[in-house]
Amino acid sequence: MNELFTKSFWTAERRRWLYQVAVAAVPLLIAIGFLTEDIAQLVLNVIAAVLGVGAGSMALTNLTPDNVFKLAVELEEKETE
Repeated sequence: MNELFTKSFWTAERRRWLYQVAVAAVPLLIAIGFLTEDIAQLVLNVIAAVLGVGAGSMALTNLTPDNVFKLAVELEEKETE
C-alpha cells in the first residue's frame, strides 16, 4: 500500500488508466444521482490537475543526461564604426 505514494509507482500508463476509469465512472455516478453535472465537471478537473502535476514531476525526476540536448546559437557580431 505504501508504494502508491512513491514516484516510481505512478507511471504514465497507470495515470492514463486511472483517468480513463474516472472518466467512465463519472457518467455512471451522474446517472444514479450521486453527482450533478456541475459537480462532475469539478471532480474531473481535480483529477486531471492531480494527474497533470504528477506527470510534470515524473518527467523531471526521470530526466537523464541521455535525454538532454544542448543547442547553441552562433550570433554574428556587427562591426561598430
